[in-house]
Amino acid sequence: MTSALNAAVRSAKLHDADSTVSRVRFLIYPQPGGSLPAHVDLPRYDKHGLRSTYTFLLYLSDCNSGGETTFLESLEGDLALAPSGGVAPGPRETVAAVSPRRGRLLLMPHACPHLAAPVVEVPKVL
Repeated sequence: MTSALNAAVRSAKLHDADSTVSRVRFLIYPQPGGSLPAHVDLPRYDKHGLRSTYTFLLYLSDCNSGGETTFLESLEGDLALAPSGGVAPGPRETVAAVSPRRGRLLLMPHACPHLAAPVVEVPKVL
């Protein structure tokens, strides 16, 4: 799987990424209402000290209702809180929302503010 993701990263021609860090985590939202508040993702490090800069989300289940990954506008103060995964307080506009669909792969920079909307249809697995 890592080699396929590396090929995808190379084809995207991202200026600050050329390979993947092979540290996979799985998330499951087994109950309705499961969500995550606004945040940014933290980097991961491999055994050689390589630092990740992007997050891959691979949806492993469909949610026809709820559970969207919602991208939010950045606010002044976000950069100062990013090292801890936080974002500045205050209202934010929604930039985009991605519905969980089995097999959908989402790639985003760690520093992109986002949230996980409350799950209605369970389980949500990614």
